Amino acid sequence: MDVLTDLLQRSRARGAAFSRTNAYGDWGLAFPGNAALAVHAIVEGDGYLWADDPADALRLIPGDVVLVRESTPHHIAHVAGAPCTPLAEVAKLAEGVPKRATVGVPDGGPPAAAFFCGAYRFEGDLCEGLLAALPDKFRLRPAAGSTLRATMDLLASEMLEDRLGQQALLDRLLDVALVQILREHFNDPTAAAPGWFRASTDPRISAALEAIHATPGRAWTVSELAEHALLSRSAFARRFTNLLGVPPLTYVNDWRMALARERLRDTDARLASIGEALGYASEFSFAAAFKRHHGLAPGRWRREVLR
Repeated sequence: MDVLTDLLQRSRARGAAFSRTNAYGDWGLAFPGNAALAVHAIVEGDGYLWADDPADALRLIPGDVVLVRESTPHHIAHVAGAPCTPLAEVAKLAEGVPKRATVGVPDGGPPAAAFFCGAYRFEGDLCEGLLAALPDKFRLRPAAGSTLRATMDLLASEMLEDRLGQQALLDRLLDVALVQILREHFNDPTAAAPGWFRASTDPRISAALEAIHATPGRAWTVSELAEHALLSRSAFARRFTNLLGVPPLTYVNDWRMALARERLRDTDARLASIGEALGYASEFSFAAAFKRHHGLAPGRWRREVLR
């Protein structure tokens, strides 16, 4: 499988739709920044989103999608710097986080703006590099007719009324939207895309990456990976290193260590079986490799993480 799919599946990345908001008059909503990623999409009207400084606010118009990273408290309002009601207060009035919320004072007319919000959660640390490559907040304006715009339109319309199976559908649509958002953002030449994303667009190197992720426990050599890429050994090593910033076998080792952390944290598997699954000849060789990479023996690392 491709690297993005592998990362998201192993991190059990999941979306959860939590509200469609109608805003009236002078309105503002404050978000605490406690989701791994928050997503906001403007359906009608316009507004402004900012984090620390209203002077850096993003103006939002219908069709805009904004992604905000964890630990970034932020605000959406009719004007930048407007007073904002905390999300918790809106949720409390509705006895929980509602599927449909209201901010401002309804005046009998149509809302000044409508937008929906969702959140993504990840387990473990396999997606840390992916999340670290994202800005604290960024806006996308998907073109009419694009797949991302179609997904967001469907999300918005689905939240207008309650239907059987709705939550399952909303969650799946948010999962789809995450992949589309990441693709669109990292395909922007000005974005700081992770090396593996750039490499995944190279048909030769992507073939080697998919082989590594399919069988991380294989005793890979540079020559074998070069065969997957249909390149000479030297040409492959040079191209791989230029795209990913590390030599091929360093990437293999880094990925094995990431998988080792996952299994140490999420399972009660013995060290010997984890090492064997990842291609190490013995428990000792696995423990030595893990300690070189992390500075701690795997057993101690597990105890400290699970403490």
